[in-house]
Amino acid sequence: MDKIIKIYIICPVRRLTEEEKRRIDKYVRRLEEQGYEVRLPYRDTNQDDAIGLRIVEDHEKDIIWADEIHVFWNNKYSEGRLFDFGQARMACHFMPEKKIVLVNVKDIDITRDEKGNVQKSYTNVLFATHFGLKSNATGDSLEKAKKQSQPRNEYREGRGK
Repeated sequence: MDKIIKIYIICPVRRLTEEEKRRIDKYVRRLEEQGYEVRLPYRDTNQDDAIGLRIVEDHEKDIIWADEIHVFWNNKYSEGRLFDFGQARMACHFMPEKKIVLVNVKDIDITRDEKGNVQKSYTNVLFATHFGLKSNATGDSLEKAKKQSQPRNEYREGRGK
């Protein structure tokens, strides 16, 4: 019997647009139809929490539970998404078998300064994580990885497992 792969989705919750929600829901539906077990914060986490601590703890448990963390990213600010991504990176430090997958690589641009140079940002850290770059990565290595990237996310193409 094959092991069921468990996936936790990191995505915006409070500032989620209808278009993003449709896209994420379609992606999750496809994964579940292929037999993956998926936890989606706006669907599976009770969002009624006075200060947010229980929500954070629920997400911590989901990140530990998951074999893979799939991230829907945009360049809009989201405290929860940033926090979850940091937690996922830390979890991978202690559980290196976990994968972090940036679902929408082609939709996101490398963060640059006003002169067009690659700059430090959480978006660029996510790219580097997705592409498997190490801490000595440069802006050039990040640009090269993004240019050469094919969607690393095999579920997107309906292959999976």
